[in-house]
Amino acid sequence: MGSAMAGSGMAGSGTGGAVRGVVTGKYFNFKPLPPPADILGNPLVVTDLPTHKLPRETAGSRFKRFLARFSLGSQSSETRLRWKLHDTIHATMASLSPSASLVAGKRAGPKRRKLSVPVIVVRHPYHLRHVFETLPQIPAALGMERRFLELLMTRALKRYGEQMALVKGSPFSFEHEAREYFFAGFRLEKHIKQVTNPDERFAALQAIYINYFHGRNYYYYALLRREKLAPDNKLFMLFARAVYFMARVDWNGELLDKPNPRSMPRRDEVMFFVERDKSVLTRYRSDQDFQRQVKAVLEAFPAA
Repeated sequence: MGSAMAGSGMAGSGTGGAVRGVVTGKYFNFKPLPPPADILGNPLVVTDLPTHKLPRETAGSRFKRFLARFSLGSQSSETRLRWKLHDTIHATMASLSPSASLVAGKRAGPKRRKLSVPVIVVRHPYHLRHVFETLPQIPAALGMERRFLELLMTRALKRYGEQMALVKGSPFSFEHEAREYFFAGFRLEKHIKQVTNPDERFAALQAIYINYFHGRNYYYYALLRREKLAPDNKLFMLFARAVYFMARVDWNGELLDKPNPRSMPRRDEVMFFVERDKSVLTRYRSDQDFQRQVKAVLEAFPAA
C-alpha cells in the first residue's frame, strides 16, 4: 500500500485542487494527489495500444467539425460529445504512446490535429482522471467510443501494475490497495464523533476523506484492470459507504448530517461499478439477502 494514512497531516496543505474554507480559514483538499510511493519515476508507456479497434470519424463528421470551427451549421449534443470523445481517445493515446516526445513538460500531440483535450504526462492512473470520470457518463448511443476508451484504460492499468510490481519487487494489486484505504478510512470514521476540537476534527475528516478518495479510485482501477477479486471482498459495499460519506463533507470541511445530492454519483454511475464487479454479480444471483442490500445501496443514490 502506498500510504493508507497519507492524508493525516495534510488538513491545511491546500495541495492538489483544494477549496478554501471561509469559516475555518483552512484548505480542505477535495482532490488529493496520488500517494508519492505509487507515482512512477518515468512516464507510463503502453506498447500495445489497441489501434486496430480505434473508432474512425467519417468524412461527413470531419467536414461538420470543420464547419463548427467557424460557427457554421448545427450539431446535436450527442455529436459534440462524440467529437470530444474522439479527441479524448487521440489525446490519451498520445499521452501513452512510446513515440511521444516530451516538450516543455508536456508530450507532443498528434501532428496537424487540434484537440479539445490536453495531451499529458502520465505517471499514475490519477493523471488520467478526466477519462475515468467520463467513462460512466457516456450514453449507450456512443457505446463504440466507450468500449474503446475502457479498453485503452485497461491496457494502461495493466502496464502500470506491471511497472509497480517491478518497483515494489512483489505483485501489485489495486484490490489490495483499495481494501487497505477503505478500512483505514473506516477505522478513523468510527472515532470521528469523539473528536470535538475544531482543528483536530478538521484534520481527522481530511484523513478520512483522503483514504476514501484513494480507496474509491483504486477499486475503480481494479475493476477496469479486470483483476480477479476475492469472492467475499466486500469492496463494492465499502465503495458505496465511502462515496456516501464523502458527499457529506461540505465545501468548508464540515460534516453534514446528510449527503449533498450534488456531490453524489448518479444511480446509473454506481451501476457502472456493479456491472463490472463479477464478485457482486455472482453473489447477487444466488443470495437474496445480498440482492436486497445491493438494491438498498442503489436506491440511496439519486436516479438522475
